[in-house]
Formats: sequence, structure tokens, C-alpha cells
Amino acid sequence: MGVSTVLLVEDDLDIRDILQDVLEREGYDVVPAGNGKQAIDFLTMNQPARADLVILDLMMPLVSGWEVLQRMRTDPSLAAIPVIVLSAVTSDKPNGAHKFISKPFTLDMIFSAVRECLGDGNGGGGTDPDRPGRRAASST
Repeated sequence: MGVSTVLLVEDDLDIRDILQDVLEREGYDVVPAGNGKQAIDFLTMNQPARADLVILDLMMPLVSGWEVLQRMRTDPSLAAIPVIVLSAVTSDKPNGAHKFISKPFTLDMIFSAVRECLGDGNGGGGTDPDRPGRRAASST
């Protein structure tokens, strides 16, 4: 089995760096994106070996998280990828998101949501064997 790939879409560099570090320590492959355009580019250019999960901020430059989520849910090749939304601007889970975490958040909240969405209770490595070919983490 391969390692689960998490696309981490967050424009706040400090939050993105911390989440990338802790998720990688848990055994996940993390692909960072600083805005929604980078996220859409990664998702559409890396098929079928793309993200197993997307962690998505809503308020970002260029393309918002709202737009990324809407695009994912209307594209049949992306619709099944679970999305965890992070936001300080709303307290309601957006339509199409699997989980919603309000900022500020704890790392335990992130780990719990990631494990639930990926169906693995012990960190990285819990992947869907029907989705082979993982992409190594790299800057986008």
C-alpha cells in the first residue's frame, strides 16, 4: 500500500508550514498550495495519481476555496475526493465539504478529521488500493 497524499491549500504560510510538518510526521505525503489556482492546477494536471484528501482554506487570493470546492464537486473526476474546509469566516460546513474545522483549531482536530476522511486510524498509509500511483510531495 502507498502513502495517502494530502493537498494542503492554505494561503497563510505559517499555518501551511505547520500543518505540512505535522502531517508529514504522521506519515502523509503533503502537497502544499498557497492559493486556489495552484490547487486546481494540481488536481487537474495530476490524474489519476492525485490527492486522496484536500484540506482547503476558504479565503484565498486568485481563486477562493469556495470556487475550488465548487469546481471539485462539479467535475466527475474530482467529486469523490474528500475535502476538509478550514475557515475563520463561517461557522457552517459548506455544501460539498466532508468536514468543517473553524479557525483557530487544534492539531487534534485536524488529525481526527484527516483520519476519518481517509478511513485510517493510525496515521498515513491508509489508502484506497483502487487508486494506485501516489505522487511525491513537492512545491506547487
